[in-house]
Amino acid sequence: MKIKVKIINTKKEYEMYLAIRRQVFILEQNISKQIETDDHLVNATHILAFSKEKAVGTARYRRTDSGIKLERFAVLKQFRNLGIGKALVLFILEKLKNEKFIYLIAQESVIGFYDNLGFDPIGEFFYEAEIPHQKMVYSG
Repeated sequence: MKIKVKIINTKKEYEMYLAIRRQVFILEQNISKQIETDDHLVNATHILAFSKEKAVGTARYRRTDSGIKLERFAVLKQFRNLGIGKALVLFILEKLKNEKFIYLIAQESVIGFYDNLGFDPIGEFFYEAEIPHQKMVYSG
């Protein structure tokens, strides 16, 4: 499967990005719309993954006081386990290769996925939107 990953630069792409996040986080995971729809509160770079011209995955990254935070990774259900999430992570890591500190907050169910891509869990589990999470730091 050929996967194309790119930084969003049109309104149409951004709408596709939001539709995927809505499907995965709000409809599938039952995360409240108020928690999920925070784009107006942060300055982030938004990423979209395509398979055969169809938008199938999202991510974003942004600068925080702690470093660069990767977040909002979402892949449509029928496209999971096909390498799309990995392609999104690797695309972003390539863009950020000169950054000193990169981290993310992973849902418990995907800690192993991020661990395999060079992220190390740190600290205790905590709950966000009633889902267990753990902070993970990129160690390369």
